[in-house]
Amino acid sequence: MAELREAHLRYLLAIYELSRSAPDVGTQAIAKALNCSKASVTKMMAILMDMNLLVRERYGKIYLTDTGFLLAKDMLRCVELIHERIPAMGFDLTEEEARDFVRTMVVNLPEHCRRRLAGRT
Repeated sequence: MAELREAHLRYLLAIYELSRSAPDVGTQAIAKALNCSKASVTKMMAILMDMNLLVRERYGKIYLTDTGFLLAKDMLRCVELIHERIPAMGFDLTEEEARDFVRTMVVNLPEHCRRRLAGRT
């Protein structure tokens, strides 16, 4: 699998979170959730499909693969745990800055650290 980057994580988490409330996720819903264009979503979907993290079926419905689902679940757990600790670090970050910082941090953590944070030691 190619190296997971912060942009990949943003989309992966958006799809994961959208799929928790609606079984069928489309590019329009993702574009709205991430405040980006449908063209940007389509481009990223191709990248994530190449990484075997999602499948795009007929009529544009998007589903995470088992690998994508487990990765998103673990990454979300890591993001949430680190995000909870940001205030104690004394950084004066806006909510958006904190989210960006945490996502960047999580994708750059060594795999063994992410497994530990996700509770899979």
